[in-house]
Amino acid sequence: MTGLIAIDESGDLGSHGIKYFAIAAIVMLRPRNLKKTANLLPKDTERKWHNSLPQVREEVLSAMSTLRFNAVYTVVDKNNPSDHHPVYGNELYEKILREVVSDAMDVLQCRDTNILLDGCRFISVDRLRAICTEEAKRHGVNLKNADKAKSDQNKCIQLADFIAGASRARFEYGDTSIEVIRDKISIARRR
Repeated sequence: MTGLIAIDESGDLGSHGIKYFAIAAIVMLRPRNLKKTANLLPKDTERKWHNSLPQVREEVLSAMSTLRFNAVYTVVDKNNPSDHHPVYGNELYEKILREVVSDAMDVLQCRDTNILLDGCRFISVDRLRAICTEEAKRHGVNLKNADKAKSDQNKCIQLADFIAGASRARFEYGDTSIEVIRDKISIARRR
């Protein structure tokens, strides 16, 4: 059996603007397990945390709470990280992505996996594959494929965005939406 790790981010990578940046991953054995919730997302437009009304956010997270998956996320205070060494831009993205990929592999329930990352411009496909290959070797995971996908064409990535958005909003605004799926969160880090 081959698992799937779907990854998306929330926030910006600069020193100004919002205070926190987050990356989250959904870890699952069967993507079809998310179909019930994916059907809540419109087919003709990309639904993300930031462009959804609070009641839609809660509806999506509540539907997700009934499904079989694990989630991991890391949220970083960009200007005051726990290691006291702020980094920004692509360096920050890569650092947090590596941590989330590693954590996702820790909770993976099978040996084989595919990884899908939101088609962002912060990391090349080659660099993504290098990180995933290194982490797979370290965790004894058989990485079958690591690639980027457009989130408007992949519902798993859109659902990962809801977790990334909710985890960031928890620290940014005191929003408690992430609590709806608390028992699905295997690893939650704040840096």
